[in-house]
Amino acid sequence: MKGKLLLTALLTLLLSPLTAAKTPDKNNERIHYRCHLMLSDKSEVVHGFVSVGKTQSEFEQALPGRIVFSADGVTGLTIENLYQCVKAGKRFNTYGARELEAKTLF
Repeated sequence: MKGKLLLTALLTLLLSPLTAAKTPDKNNERIHYRCHLMLSDKSEVVHGFVSVGKTQSEFEQALPGRIVFSADGVTGLTIENLYQCVKAGKRFNTYGARELEAKTLF
C-alpha cells in the first residue's frame, strides 16, 4: 500500500510540469486586429496589429499617438484618430473601412 502511494506521488510530481506547460496562458495570447485609422497626414488606412496581454479596449486606448509605418517600411506617421478595430476574421461596420481593407495588402 505504501509503495502504491509513493509511486502515485512520484508520477504526479513527474507529470505536473508537463500538464502545466500545455495550459495556455491568457496573458500571452496573441490577438490579431485590423484597425481603421486616420494618420497625421490626414490619410485614412487599415493597418494590422498584434496585441499580447491586453483587452481590446486597452489596446485601442493605447493606439492614438503611436507611430505606424507605411507600405514602404520607411515612412512613419502618427495615429491621429481611431475609427474602429476588429479582430481578424471579423467585418468592419462601415463601408469606407471595408473598401480601404480591400485595397490594403496584409
